[in-house]
Amino acid sequence: MYLVTVQENHAVVEASLGGRIDSLEMRAFAEDLEDVLDSLGTNHFYLLIDHSKAKSLDSDASMILSQLKDRAFEAGAEKIVTLACDEDDIARHMTARLQEVLEGREQFCLEMPNLTFPVWQQSAILRAA
Repeated sequence: MYLVTVQENHAVVEASLGGRIDSLEMRAFAEDLEDVLDSLGTNHFYLLIDHSKAKSLDSDASMILSQLKDRAFEAGAEKIVTLACDEDDIARHMTARLQEVLEGREQFCLEMPNLTFPVWQQSAILRAA
């Protein structure tokens, strides 16, 4: 299960993943999120991904998520913040995304950090499945 939301007054795309996420669910999520990214028409946004409530991400789902993050950077994401379920989850995902973390473009955490979001004038888009 997933939910994608776009904040109207900020350039923020929020994606929440919950339950058991296998590769089929992750592919559906990736397609919907890519549609949202394509429709934004902006190149300065933050992507917040919360998979702290997901029961498990198998290796294929994790790979698809990593590719989706690369696609978000191509679409103009300035920063991607990922909420993980525990320290082991952070370590596992951070290892795969180490270069982006070192560059300061990606962050993994257990709680939402205080962020200053870029300004954006766009209407809200909602996707869910």
